[in-house]
Amino acid sequence: MEDLTKGIQRLTQELRALQPWLEWNTFQEFSPGDQNRTLNDLLDTCLVEDLKRSVDLLRHFLWCYIESAATDSDPHVDYAQQSKRLEQITDVLRQLNYSTCPPKASMEFVQQTTLNVNRRMKAHHTEAHHAQEELPLEQSA
Repeated sequence: MEDLTKGIQRLTQELRALQPWLEWNTFQEFSPGDQNRTLNDLLDTCLVEDLKRSVDLLRHFLWCYIESAATDSDPHVDYAQQSKRLEQITDVLRQLNYSTCPPKASMEFVQQTTLNVNRRMKAHHTEAHHAQEELPLEQSA
């Protein structure tokens, strides 16, 4: 378990070092080429998904502890310490579920953007299809 603690401490230090780079104002100062490379590196290599998966595992681990504490009837348990831990874990889980972006507004924006992209792709596909259909008619004339 000591390795787990040390690993999380190391990861936390590295994440703190990344925080300035994750601020939107800093990102906007990059050239468009650097912005594209950064986003491609994050998304194409699945780094964001891996980080989310790790956070989800941490969340699951903490929930399992809560469930275990609720069903544990060990007479040697220090209930004061366990109560303090449960309070801390509850606070951490609350923080993990908190989002700085309003979920409804951000999801509506993503859905609207996706619809617009799909419409444009469909319109482009339809135009290309009509152009292909017209081509044989022009050649036969």
